[in-house]
Amino acid sequence: MSDEDSRDDADEVEGPEGTGQEPDESAPSESEEPEDEVLLSRRWVIRILVGLGLGIPIAIEARTLVGIVASWLFGDGEEPATTTQQTTAEPTTSIGEELLPATEPADTLEDAWVQLRDDSWRFEVVVSVENTADAPYTLELGAVTTDAGTRVGGTESSGRVEPGASQTVTSAWSLPSGEDPELLAVTGITHAESGDERVERDVRLGNIPFRG
Repeated sequence: MSDEDSRDDADEVEGPEGTGQEPDESAPSESEEPEDEVLLSRRWVIRILVGLGLGIPIAIEARTLVGIVASWLFGDGEEPATTTQQTTAEPTTSIGEELLPATEPADTLEDAWVQLRDDSWRFEVVVSVENTADAPYTLELGAVTTDAGTRVGGTESSGRVEPGASQTVTSAWSLPSGEDPELLAVTGITHAESGDERVERDVRLGNIPFRG
């Protein structure tokens, strides 16, 4: 065998790289490994972004829910402002009742009536004043306001009533036909040593009878 034939046999045994084995094409090359790492990194970034996108709204909703529950259970430290509207009918004064309960002397509506006439109605009152206070007292009867809003002026006074004394006051007003008396302006004056003390009130009248 020649030297040339021996070299050919050796080449057939060792293969292209002289190792005697065929190259494994399925083995990963060094150039493929960085690509896998990049793909893995991208997947983690996507997962993190998705987690943040879902987690932040959930956290906000949870915090809001916790705040609502805590406020419902323990309150927020401030009382809510409330507005209460009460409609109380103004009390009326009828025959036999006091015109000025706030004053010490008794000024009682002894009688009252409406005299019916063709041209107008006449409203009359009788008031008794009993001064049970220690200072002189004066009662004044003023204008009358009808249920239609008509105001009819007038002035009648008991004069100065001394302590322990009494006085009767009678007054009358001419009203438009068909209008009932509703309010009577009353003023009580206590003549104290320090000066006059006035109590004024528009007395709402009730149950005034009519006379033909």
